[in-house]
Amino acid sequence: MNILFKIYRRLASSAILSAGISLLICSAVAIAHAGQDLSPPDPEYDATPVTIEYSVLEKATNYTASSGVCSITWIAYNGGPNQGVIKHSPRCAAPMALQVSLLTKICTALFSHDKDAGAFRTLFWGGLAAERKPASQELPLRLALAAYRSPGWDVRKGKPKNRDINGFIKELANGVPIYPELQELFRPFNRQITLATVEKVRVLEAEKLPFYSRLEQQGVKATDRLPFDCMAWFSLSPLSP
Repeated sequence: MNILFKIYRRLASSAILSAGISLLICSAVAIAHAGQDLSPPDPEYDATPVTIEYSVLEKATNYTASSGVCSITWIAYNGGPNQGVIKHSPRCAAPMALQVSLLTKICTALFSHDKDAGAFRTLFWGGLAAERKPASQELPLRLALAAYRSPGWDVRKGKPKNRDINGFIKELANGVPIYPELQELFRPFNRQITLATVEKVRVLEAEKLPFYSRLEQQGVKATDRLPFDCMAWFSLSPLSP
């Protein structure tokens, strides 16, 4: 049984394969219409299978999709204190537009395979600046730019002008939003996603950030203090009619 459980059917039946392809196409079209800059699809990502492993100790199912040096695992907790939580664990420096291809495969596997799929209510993203390397700098860059452009952020002091920093970052990230790919990712699965909790916001002078050259192109000064990282918890709920 464990052997069967570890082997994902690679969307074996024609019905599931057709559904998976349709979901990929729908996600790409939706993101494109949202004004995102999408690179041409990478054939390696399209051929990537999903590995499914169950951990008795953690009471969780691990869904992993990899391509080259890029690997993403979602740990879906089926029991224990973290029941209902999905933990995002990436080692990938690819742009979000390409990561969505792997994430769509993971979602397809999870929602078609996991008997508890309907019970998952939380996606724990971890830090926007992932600890495991290589890591994408896209979300940290978006957060820093959003704060720089916000009238409510004090670039000199490196904090909101008149409210707590966690609440400010949560509202800012949801308002832009800085995670449109995730919104489109869950839409075909009849789910909507919202940043629900923010903790441990990190702020640095722009010149100390690895993507300062890109910030500078947008008018950011070297001494401007900007948020670039936080622990992020997203809520998942049925898509509103």
